[in-house]
Amino acid sequence: MQTASDGVCLGEVSDGAIKTPVRMTESDRARHCYVVGSTGTGKSTLLANLILQDIHNGEGVTVIDPHGDLYRQILASLPPHRYADLVLFDATDAKNTVGLNFLECDDDELQIHFVINEMLKIFYRLYDRQMMGPMFETYMRTAMVLLLDRDDRPPVTLVDIPRVFEDAEYRREAKAACRNRMAADFWTHAAEKSSGDWSLANFAAYIISKLNAFIYNGRMRRIISCEKSTINLHEVLQQRRIMLVNLSKGVIGELDSQFLGMMLLGKLFQAALARASEPEEKRVPHYLYVDEFQNFATDTLAYMMAEARKFGLRLILANQTLNQVATSRDHSDQNLMQAVLGNVGSLAVFRVGAPDADKFETYTRPEYAGQDLQYLPDYHAVGRLLVQGKPLRPFVFQTVPFRHAEPPADLASAIERARALSTEPAHPQRAKTLAEAAKIQGDMNDRRRTRAATLKQLIAQQQQSVPPQQYY
Repeated sequence: MQTASDGVCLGEVSDGAIKTPVRMTESDRARHCYVVGSTGTGKSTLLANLILQDIHNGEGVTVIDPHGDLYRQILASLPPHRYADLVLFDATDAKNTVGLNFLECDDDELQIHFVINEMLKIFYRLYDRQMMGPMFETYMRTAMVLLLDRDDRPPVTLVDIPRVFEDAEYRREAKAACRNRMAADFWTHAAEKSSGDWSLANFAAYIISKLNAFIYNGRMRRIISCEKSTINLHEVLQQRRIMLVNLSKGVIGELDSQFLGMMLLGKLFQAALARASEPEEKRVPHYLYVDEFQNFATDTLAYMMAEARKFGLRLILANQTLNQVATSRDHSDQNLMQAVLGNVGSLAVFRVGAPDADKFETYTRPEYAGQDLQYLPDYHAVGRLLVQGKPLRPFVFQTVPFRHAEPPADLASAIERARALSTEPAHPQRAKTLAEAAKIQGDMNDRRRTRAATLKQLIAQQQQSVPPQQYY
């Protein structure tokens, strides 16, 4: 077996007393990598080793962790010469809130509709496409068009979407400023004139309830209500930054973790696509590690697997089972899994269960049957890797133990500086934004109470005007 002679080390192959390192070159890693295996088999050890090698080599790295353990492990092992490149997105840190405005984009029609389409994909993933329907998409899409496609370009966030449905004056101003007359006419001639069960008053509650789950959450509102994102993702990609993202489901909840992760992936891909106007040699490679990627996957991830390589984004995806991905009723997840397995260049399979073993046997036979994959020892994986653009025959390698170094004395101050850089630029604006968001929400609640009181009064008046029923 002839593996690469340079590049990052995944592990080693033992042949008696001789141990041969297993390496992957930068060009082969551009075709992405997928790591799969049951819990405790060694996936996190492999990821941590690869991440730290990239960091030591001066590469740009983003790590999205839905548990927090990998985030803390990398943070504690960060080499001092990369302190200046550290960027932190810690959703569990209530004192240092990072701002992420998903609706932030340039005044460009393509970018505007990219953001809108990504937002709809996120809703479909969170709430199941079959439960949403065409009416939800029409109302939500045209609401975002009203906010984004206009000449005055006021800063808008996800917090502003409910105002389109509940504040008639705000909606009137948005319609007047909107450049997309078809969207404005929809609200004037269709939405506002609907009656009965399809009236705007009835339908609005259903639409905005999907956002209120996050807007009413104080911690999430502080993140998504910032008019300007506090982290410049284009700089993260171009300047070889190290962005560590902690989306611990155990702290912020599974739904919030998924929502933030999907928004962050969408914004990263948007930043990568924005490099299309730059010469290919100036697109700095960036390694994106996503642990338990099924939590944050939308249809966009399948597109990223095929296209992100052209824009310098290199993906390393990891999860435990294929069934974690294939959960949707419309089979979009199965299509996603097929796209991942079809486009990934290198594959590392740790021990898996019987259902997955049968599926991965397609990629590992004749050297290894499905039963072999079920009985792999811990920290051993079957690798099907690219070497100089050509796939090797499958082989077993052992991961290298992670070396836990003593954190340097100045690490704590470096972490505080990184937190300040990730949050400080928008602090004054955030205070203003949060105050405005609270006032808007208060006004909405006042209008709801007023409508409820008026309705109660009308019902009471109608009951008084009905003559007593005569019984014969």
